[in-house]
Amino acid sequence: MPVNVVMPKLGLTMTEGRVDRWLKREGEKVKKGEEIVEISTDKITNVVEAPADGILAKILVQEGETVPVAAPIGIIAQEGEKLELGSEGKGETKGEEKEEKFIKATPVAKRLAKEHNIDLSLITGTGPGGRITEEDVKRYISEKQIGTLPEKTEKEIVLREEQILQKAERVPMDTMRRTISQRMKKSWTEIPHVTEDIKVDVTELVNLRENLNKSGEHKFTYTDLIAKACVIALKKNPVLNWSIEGDEIIKNPNINLGIAVALEDGLIVPVVKNAENKSLLELSKEIKELSEKARENKLTPDEITGGTFTITNLGMYEIDSFTPIINPPESAILGVNKIYKEPVVIEDNIVIRHTMKLSLSFDHRLIDGATAAKFLLDLKKILENPVSMLI
Repeated sequence: MPVNVVMPKLGLTMTEGRVDRWLKREGEKVKKGEEIVEISTDKITNVVEAPADGILAKILVQEGETVPVAAPIGIIAQEGEKLELGSEGKGETKGEEKEEKFIKATPVAKRLAKEHNIDLSLITGTGPGGRITEEDVKRYISEKQIGTLPEKTEKEIVLREEQILQKAERVPMDTMRRTISQRMKKSWTEIPHVTEDIKVDVTELVNLRENLNKSGEHKFTYTDLIAKACVIALKKNPVLNWSIEGDEIIKNPNINLGIAVALEDGLIVPVVKNAENKSLLELSKEIKELSEKARENKLTPDEITGGTFTITNLGMYEIDSFTPIINPPESAILGVNKIYKEPVVIEDNIVIRHTMKLSLSFDHRLIDGATAAKFLLDLKKILENPVSMLI
């Protein structure tokens, strides 16, 4: 009896997933538990295993397509077993099977090609999995028309052909980039951002980190120390840990700290839950563990949700100051910048100190400028006297 391969539910908040890449082709043998398809959901890629032994008899969802959780994406059958598909048109006739298998095209592309009496087999698809898109058909029509206009001179034709060749490649956004795009657009258009910068003398912080890393096996980062300082400052200024939902203010009882992690193809923000209950060492270990899982693409959907305040560090990229965009539904995000040496006047003496700017973006609907400034001032005092974090 045929067995459906379905879009799995990988987290409490997951409602749909996108097929990124089939690891098996139609007609190939599969074994139960063997990885057969990669799917993406909310910036995370996961692998789906075969639910039974048999043959991947039919791929129902093509690469690049998104479907709801629990929707069938493929069918595994026994060798020689016949499939009876539904009335949606996939594989009902031999002709349709041939077109689906050998000429992948979107419905709009097929309709446009039919209107212009174009053989789809002559067009090279640029969509997911080589699928022919509407843009591919339009481009083919445009190129074909160049040679049918007698008033065009040879020079104009050559120029037009060069323009076509130079046209930038178009590729669809992957799930991660699409999610980032949607969330950042929503944040920037719906949240009135205000950013405040403050300069901090982090000489003692630099010394503390060096001493900690000399005295034990565990190595601390500046992000670890700043994260601990933020937790203390958020306890004193809880409004920066709140959020807005409609006309209501959500007073989050716990500090769930998001730590932005840069990846080769995007950005992801794993969340340290209940950070207010963790020591500096516990925070550091969890941040390191989540960051490693992020880079290895092993985070679960629940590990990137529920954040109440985010830290994003660009100091390692020599950035002096920037405007971080709030990660909704949070109301504030702290940007960490480069640490550098500079001359500072202390009691009429010029000395060389380590300094750094912190950039705080906040939702002005909920957080007033003075409130944000007080948070930054408290954070500054903690970082300039970092031993207080260890007490």
